Amino acid sequence: MMEAFIQEIDVEALASIFNIPQRMRNIRVEVTIRPIEEKPNRTVAERIEQFRRKYNREAFASHLKAGLSQGLAFDFDVQKVIDGTETEEEKQARYRLEKQTWSNLTQERIQKGEV
Repeated sequence: MMEAFIQEIDVEALASIFNIPQRMRNIRVEVTIRPIEEKPNRTVAERIEQFRRKYNREAFASHLKAGLSQGLAFDFDVQKVIDGTETEEEKQARYRLEKQTWSNLTQERIQKGEV
């Protein structure tokens, strides 16, 4: 059974730790503190894979298949992604490419004044 510690306090006592919305200032709140299960350390690729599973990995694979059928070129082995046979090293490399691409796109949008 998990133990919890519950205490009523002035919200201002939490202001140095949390960003408290103005509408919640100067009131009393109940705070519950309980331990959480320790999550195993996962690699970046594992976290990305979990994210993709959560947000419909099949749709991601379908999108890649459509891109291939339209003749689009990718900087990674799309078929391995679709088949689920990417190695950990390949996943890490693809993640770095994705991260760099998003950064470049954001910079371009900033320069164009779109952001």
